Amino acid sequence: MISKEFQAHYDRLCYSRSRENVFCDFLDVSLYCLSAGMLSEDYLRVEKQYTKEEMPLFFEMLHIIADASEDFEDALGGVFMQFISNGHNGQFFTDNHIGRMMAFAVRCDELTPEQSVCDPTCGSGTLLLAAAKTCADKNQGRRPRCFGSDIDIICVKMAVVNMLMNSIPGEIAWMNALTMEHWRSYCIDLILIGGIWFPSLKVKGAGETCFIKRLEQTFEKSPEIKEQITEKARPLQLSLNF
Repeated sequence: MISKEFQAHYDRLCYSRSRENVFCDFLDVSLYCLSAGMLSEDYLRVEKQYTKEEMPLFFEMLHIIADASEDFEDALGGVFMQFISNGHNGQFFTDNHIGRMMAFAVRCDELTPEQSVCDPTCGSGTLLLAAAKTCADKNQGRRPRCFGSDIDIICVKMAVVNMLMNSIPGEIAWMNALTMEHWRSYCIDLILIGGIWFPSLKVKGAGETCFIKRLEQTFEKSPEIKEQITEKARPLQLSLNF
């Protein structure tokens, strides 16, 4: 559960605006701050829509989220579920504790920092955070490269914010993981400064992704995986057959 202070700031910003739009603007401000000002175009767009008294609330909200996200916690996913989604479009995110249990179930504790993790429907990145934490706990804080994708741009941005706050290298792609249609990627690398690893962000356009290339390499190594996906998968995010 997020703090009452965050909720108070959020409610104030939502007074004359939709809750979803304010949350999207919060993500853009967060990405601007965490990328050291790289995504200035989105930030300037947001700045024009809010007063000088309102803009500082975004920074305070980011500080609150950052504190709540320590130790690879997915606080953003909780905020989205609490204030925005409420299960709309079937969007229910994995609980942090369940994510860590799943990370152990698939033996993420045996991962090395030289290996990588992939979640093609990553949502806010809960499972990637769990995998990174499990690996980091076993390897003196070193993280594996994490690759994720989602068809929802809001989820993509949440996952990127989570990766940046936890200094996790990798790529989050805005794409359809079934049809392989790709629109944008956020690539994160780590830079060593003064003995501390800091994340750096680079945004790539449609088709500029190593995510799909890595999937294709996996298919080449294990053709049976591609056959199973081709036979069973359909271009629907959620399908229930009765």
